[in-house]
Amino acid sequence: MPTPHDVTIAVCTRNRPAMLADALAAIAAQTPAEVQVLVVDSGSETDETRLVAEAAGVDYVRSVRGLSLARNAALAASARPIVVYTDDDCQPLEGWIESLLPHFDDDTVSAVTGRMLDHTVALDSPYVRPARHTAPIDGIDAGHGAIMAFRRDVLLRLGGFDDAMGAGQFLAGAEDLDIFVRLLRFDTAIVHEARCVIRHSNTRVGDEYLALHRGYGRGLGALATKWLRREPVLGARILWRLVGRASTRVVRNRLRGKPWRHEAALIRGIGEGMSVTWRLPVIAERFVPPWQQGGLPALFPPTPTREVTT
Repeated sequence: MPTPHDVTIAVCTRNRPAMLADALAAIAAQTPAEVQVLVVDSGSETDETRLVAEAAGVDYVRSVRGLSLARNAALAASARPIVVYTDDDCQPLEGWIESLLPHFDDDTVSAVTGRMLDHTVALDSPYVRPARHTAPIDGIDAGHGAIMAFRRDVLLRLGGFDDAMGAGQFLAGAEDLDIFVRLLRFDTAIVHEARCVIRHSNTRVGDEYLALHRGYGRGLGALATKWLRREPVLGARILWRLVGRASTRVVRNRLRGKPWRHEAALIRGIGEGMSVTWRLPVIAERFVPPWQQGGLPALFPPTPTREVTT
């Protein structure tokens, strides 16, 4: 069985030093000392992120803006066989790493995900979720990017996360679901471990919350488009499930007098993501971002790739 010596925890962050400090303190309190903790600074505009990492005594690497780019930077910087990803707005609970590791005894398991618990929800609240995923369509339900662990060698064989997707890009989400789908097409399994829990702080409200859902919807639209183009039956199933669920939530919430505009923003975003990526080149199951083609369509932020510095 892998041990804590085999684990790198990658904490991706940008411009949130206070939140990062809290996350690192929680990780230090709940994580075996043998684990490597690596802060990945996704293009922060000041040196505060680096100073927080230094004060916490953890490793630091700087990338450019874009969550997938940051996650790939962590993949390149780590030399350990298990890479665990989490975010700066998350704090793990006791036993989170210890509950993940035994699953990697099974050679067919390429990834393990955990439970993301909103900071307002009690730990003993009802929670039922499938424990093992093997079909590619189940990748969209396999877990969340806030807590996911991978065999590093398998991610490297897949080429890592899709650089065009994730927070900080126009397609601001679904890079986690995309890698899950790709892993499951690689004839591996993903295990969901409910005893691995991180608390997530939602800091966005109002228009920011709507923008968050719209951006995430663009990522979902890109995900569906990728598979509509490469494997139409799988792509159609993904799109049907994503749009069907969001539409059901809109109708249900409107009938109950509950907020629904964020779900409508998600659906709008799915359409935008599909439109933007329908002709975007795809190589080895990853989009070729505009900046890698020598052009910058207006809908994409100028995020050139560069060497990672440590």
